[in-house]
Amino acid sequence: MSLGAGQPERRRAKRFPLCGKALALMRPGPGPPGRVVRISIAAAEVVYEAPDGVQAPETRELDILVAGFTRGVYLRRVPVATLSDRPVEPPAPFAGASPRRRVVAFGGLTGVQRGELQSFIEECAL
Repeated sequence: MSLGAGQPERRRAKRFPLCGKALALMRPGPGPPGRVVRISIAAAEVVYEAPDGVQAPETRELDILVAGFTRGVYLRRVPVATLSDRPVEPPAPFAGASPRRRVVAFGGLTGVQRGELQSFIEECAL
């Protein structure tokens, strides 16, 4: 995202692209899992397929799963709040589904969840 002259950065923390495929199970949310494309200690961007372009209900909880050769990662029941949900532009050629990008902010993390999230970012982000 490019900022115009004099426009302040609104993010609390820099988001990093992820290496590999990190899946996100949103609750409530669309049926199939989405893919985490960028993440920070404060928020995550998830791309998911919306049947017929219909926006999924607001996400309150998120599970993040990554399969690894040496160690898999499973962040369970991370509390989140939906910040935005927009169609992906330009739309990718999905059959019967419209891709959407949802940004969720992490909130109310326990000390353990915050540590797991920080470790996940250090291991899986570029």
